[in-house]
Amino acid sequence: MGFRVVSAEEKAEAIRLVVEMKYSIPKACEQTGVGPTALRRWVWRWRKEQIGAAQTARPQDQDLIVRCRPDALLEAENDVLKKQLPSHLKVLFGRRP
Repeated sequence: MGFRVVSAEEKAEAIRLVVEMKYSIPKACEQTGVGPTALRRWVWRWRKEQIGAAQTARPQDQDLIVRCRPDALLEAENDVLKKQLPSHLKVLFGRRP
C-alpha cells in the first residue's frame, strides 16, 4: 500500500468538512478518500495554528513577559541575595558593612 500525494486544495476541503461542516473524521475520510490518521493530523495542526494566531500578546503584557524571562528572574534573585550578605562575608567580597 503506497502513499497518495494530496494537494493543498484537497487538504483544505477535508479540514473544512471536519471543522465547518462538523463531519466526523471517518465520514470526512469517506468523502475525500484520505486516511483517518492523516486527516486527524491535519485538523490538529489547523486548530493549533488557529489558537496560536489568536494568542498574540497585548502591549501591556509585553513588559511582564520580559520581566519573567529566566535570566531576568535570576538576576533579580542574585541582587536580593547580594544585599543580604552577612557582614563578615561583605568584607570578603569588598563591601563595607
